[in-house]
Amino acid sequence: MKRLVFPMILVAGPALADRGDGYGYMMDGYGYGMSMMFGPILWLIVLGLVVAGVIWFVRRTDTGPKQRAGDAMAELDMRLARGEIDAEDYAARKKLLAG
Repeated sequence: MKRLVFPMILVAGPALADRGDGYGYMMDGYGYGMSMMFGPILWLIVLGLVVAGVIWFVRRTDTGPKQRAGDAMAELDMRLARGEIDAEDYAARKKLLAG
């Protein structure tokens, strides 16, 4: 008997919660009027916040091209080979790049 009564109460719960005037809680001034008017606006705000968050995250994580130490060392070697810097400057910059 308990197996039948409990599911019947769960199914009949919303019908028993109705006030009995036939309209339920949707037409009491805060139902269709307010949600129909501000519901789409709320969803547009939420959508805008999600898009802004994605844009912020992408800009925050994308720092552009990163130079590796090997690239800098190769450029330093090329500058020495072209004669743009002397050996002392080369040694000082190489030590600085090595860390």
